[in-house]
Amino acid sequence: MSISDQVHNEIRRRLIAGHFSPGEKLKEEHVAAQLGVSRTPVRAAIQRLVAEGLLEAAPKRGAIVTEWRDIDTEEIFELRVLAEGQAAAWATRHITEDEIAHMDALNSRIAAAIRDKPKAYLDEVQAANFEFHMALYYACGSAKLRMFGSNLLEYPLVIGGFFIYSDADALESVRQHTEIINALRSRNADWARSAVTSHLCAAMERFRKVRREKGSNQTG
Repeated sequence: MSISDQVHNEIRRRLIAGHFSPGEKLKEEHVAAQLGVSRTPVRAAIQRLVAEGLLEAAPKRGAIVTEWRDIDTEEIFELRVLAEGQAAAWATRHITEDEIAHMDALNSRIAAAIRDKPKAYLDEVQAANFEFHMALYYACGSAKLRMFGSNLLEYPLVIGGFFIYSDADALESVRQHTEIINALRSRNADWARSAVTSHLCAAMERFRKVRREKGSNQTG
């Protein structure tokens, strides 16, 4: 992994974990000093993060942390419940045993990373989780639904979901993935939709809990 990639991952991790406040300006020289690198990889990382939506471009070699409103989070998760629930229901008609096995393997990768915590394990968890949810869209039999749903999965607050999870939260997510897999294997559309809905509603509650705790800390 290049220095630029490492800097990008570290700044992204800090943004998602809440180390910077929404609306805060990040200056290249300050970030470079914090990370012990030159401005060049920081500049490249900031440009990538602007493209990803986590930062907004600002004058004089810097960027501003994107402000995510509570309603943004609620809307995205409500849309995910509708889209992924439908994808899971339709996937029960089309999914192959190989595709189910692939989802099972992805879930095992997540569980192993949480258990063993190798270096940058959250990046591994993120990648496998993204692929798990994309697998529902690939198996649903609808290119239109796949296009719509994949866009929802690429929002920063979705990509970084596991950064706010405790180990217990993450393991519960693995268990919920297993229920989704079992529903798909049983070809039960109602169960599959319900399992995905429960999984995403639980994730939404974790975001709400983090917001409440952050608000309590700021007022306390």
